[in-house]
Amino acid sequence: MDFTMFSKVVNETRICHPVWFGLESDLKSSDEDITFIETNLMLRLPKEYKEFIKEYGGGYFAFTVIFSGIKESEWFIVSKNKEAGVVTSYNFLAVSNNGAGDYYGFKVVDGICESSISVWDHEEKGVKPTTYKNLYHYIYCVGLTNS
Repeated sequence: MDFTMFSKVVNETRICHPVWFGLESDLKSSDEDITFIETNLMLRLPKEYKEFIKEYGGGYFAFTVIFSGIKESEWFIVSKNKEAGVVTSYNFLAVSNNGAGDYYGFKVVDGICESSISVWDHEEKGVKPTTYKNLYHYIYCVGLTNS
Protein backbone atom coordinates (compact mmCIF):
# COMPACT_ATOMS: atom_id res chain seq x y z
CA MET A 1 0.00 0.00 0.00
CA ASP A 2 1.41 3.39 -0.96
CA PHE A 3 0.64 6.86 0.43
CA THR A 4 -1.98 7.70 -2.21
CA MET A 5 -3.95 4.50 -1.64
CA PHE A 6 -3.61 4.84 2.14
CA SER A 7 -4.87 8.43 2.09
CA LYS A 8 -7.88 7.37 0.03
CA VAL A 9 -8.73 4.61 2.52
CA VAL A 10 -8.31 7.01 5.46
CA ASN A 11 -10.62 9.58 3.85
CA GLU A 12 -13.28 6.95 3.11
CA THR A 13 -13.01 5.57 6.64
CA ARG A 14 -13.33 9.04 8.19
CA ILE A 15 -16.56 9.57 6.24
CA CYS A 16 -18.04 6.17 7.13
CA HIS A 17 -16.83 6.05 10.75
CA PRO A 18 -16.05 9.56 12.05
CA VAL A 19 -16.25 8.44 15.68
CA TRP A 20 -13.18 6.23 15.13
CA PHE A 21 -11.18 9.44 14.77
CA GLY A 22 -12.76 11.13 17.80
CA LEU A 23 -9.61 11.20 19.92
CA GLU A 24 -7.34 14.10 19.13
CA SER A 25 -4.16 13.29 17.23
CA ASP A 26 -0.87 15.09 17.71
CA LEU A 27 0.23 17.95 15.50
CA LYS A 28 1.78 17.20 12.13
CA SER A 29 5.55 16.87 12.14
CA SER A 30 7.92 19.09 10.20
CA ASP A 31 11.14 18.25 8.37
CA GLU A 32 12.96 19.71 11.39
CA ASP A 33 11.12 17.31 13.73
CA ILE A 34 12.12 14.39 11.52
CA THR A 35 15.76 15.50 11.42
CA PHE A 36 15.75 15.75 15.23
CA ILE A 37 14.38 12.19 15.54
CA GLU A 38 16.88 10.73 13.08
CA THR A 39 19.80 12.55 14.69
CA ASN A 40 18.77 11.69 18.24
CA LEU A 41 18.14 8.00 17.51
CA MET A 42 21.06 7.78 15.03
CA LEU A 43 19.04 6.14 12.27
CA ARG A 44 17.16 6.86 9.08
CA LEU A 45 13.37 6.59 9.25
CA PRO A 46 11.41 4.82 6.52
CA LYS A 47 9.63 6.95 3.95
CA GLU A 48 6.18 5.75 5.04
CA TYR A 49 6.65 6.84 8.65
CA LYS A 50 7.93 10.27 7.59
CA GLU A 51 4.99 10.74 5.21
CA PHE A 52 2.51 9.64 7.88
CA ILE A 53 3.69 11.98 10.65
CA LYS A 54 3.93 14.91 8.21
CA GLU A 55 0.36 14.38 6.97
CA TYR A 56 -1.48 12.96 9.98
CA GLY A 57 0.66 13.72 13.01
CA GLY A 58 0.86 10.91 15.51
CA GLY A 59 -0.74 9.69 18.69
CA TYR A 60 -4.27 8.36 18.48
CA PHE A 61 -5.29 7.25 14.99
CA ALA A 62 -8.56 5.31 14.82
CA PHE A 63 -7.96 1.99 16.65
CA THR A 64 -4.21 2.36 17.06
CA VAL A 65 -1.52 4.74 18.26
CA ILE A 66 1.42 5.81 16.12
CA PHE A 67 4.35 7.31 17.98
CA SER A 68 4.67 11.01 17.26
CA GLY A 69 7.35 13.33 15.96
CA ILE A 70 6.31 16.09 18.38
CA LYS A 71 8.63 16.48 21.38
CA GLU A 72 5.85 17.60 23.73
CA SER A 73 3.66 14.59 22.99
CA GLU A 74 3.11 11.73 25.41
CA TRP A 75 3.65 9.56 22.30
CA PHE A 76 6.99 11.13 21.24
CA ILE A 77 8.90 8.44 19.35
CA VAL A 78 12.28 9.30 20.88
CA SER A 79 10.96 9.13 24.46
CA LYS A 80 8.95 5.96 23.82
CA ASN A 81 11.98 4.19 22.36
CA LYS A 82 14.28 5.30 25.15
CA GLU A 83 11.73 3.99 27.68
CA ALA A 84 11.46 0.68 25.83
CA GLY A 85 15.22 0.34 25.33
CA VAL A 86 14.81 -1.54 22.06
CA VAL A 87 16.75 0.60 19.57
CA THR A 88 20.26 -0.19 20.78
CA SER A 89 19.51 -3.53 22.44
CA TYR A 90 17.52 -5.09 19.59
CA ASN A 91 18.20 -2.87 16.54
CA PHE A 92 14.48 -2.11 16.48
CA LEU A 93 12.55 1.16 16.30
CA ALA A 94 9.13 1.01 17.93
CA VAL A 95 6.38 3.10 16.29
CA SER A 96 3.29 1.60 17.92
CA ASN A 97 2.27 -0.73 20.72
CA ASN A 98 -0.49 -3.22 21.32
CA GLY A 99 -1.26 -2.12 24.87
CA ALA A 100 -0.06 -5.47 26.24
CA GLY A 101 3.70 -4.86 26.29
CA ASP A 102 4.64 -5.60 22.69
CA TYR A 103 5.88 -3.00 20.21
CA TYR A 104 5.41 -2.80 16.46
CA GLY A 105 8.03 -1.08 14.37
CA PHE A 106 11.00 -1.44 12.09
CA LYS A 107 14.18 -3.51 12.20
CA VAL A 108 17.22 -1.27 11.95
CA VAL A 109 20.02 -2.51 9.69
CA ASP A 110 23.19 -0.43 9.41
CA GLY A 111 21.33 2.60 10.76
CA ILE A 112 18.48 2.36 8.26
CA CYS A 113 14.96 1.31 9.22
CA GLU A 114 13.40 -1.35 7.04
CA SER A 115 9.94 -0.54 5.66
CA SER A 116 8.34 -3.82 6.70
CA ILE A 117 6.81 -4.02 10.16
CA SER A 118 8.20 -6.34 12.82
CA VAL A 119 7.07 -6.93 16.39
CA TRP A 120 9.15 -6.87 19.56
CA ASP A 121 7.67 -9.52 21.84
CA HIS A 122 8.04 -8.54 25.50
CA GLU A 123 7.74 -12.13 26.75
CA GLU A 124 10.35 -13.60 24.43
CA LYS A 125 12.47 -10.42 24.42
CA GLY A 126 12.99 -10.61 20.69
CA VAL A 127 12.00 -9.18 17.32
CA LYS A 128 9.88 -11.21 14.91
CA PRO A 129 8.66 -10.46 11.38
CA THR A 130 4.97 -9.82 10.71
CA THR A 131 2.90 -9.95 7.54
CA TYR A 132 2.61 -6.13 7.42
CA LYS A 133 4.51 -4.92 4.37
CA ASN A 134 4.88 -1.34 5.61
CA LEU A 135 3.41 1.17 8.07
CA TYR A 136 0.37 1.85 5.89
CA HIS A 137 -0.47 -1.84 5.70
CA TYR A 138 -0.11 -2.13 9.51
CA ILE A 139 -2.37 0.87 10.17
CA TYR A 140 -4.93 -0.38 7.67
CA CYS A 141 -5.09 -3.84 9.28
CA VAL A 142 -4.82 -2.80 12.93
CA GLY A 143 -6.19 0.72 13.05
CA LEU A 144 -8.74 1.03 10.28
CA THR A 145 -10.75 -2.14 10.67
CA ASN A 146 -13.26 -3.00 13.36
CA SER A 147 -12.67 -6.72 13.71
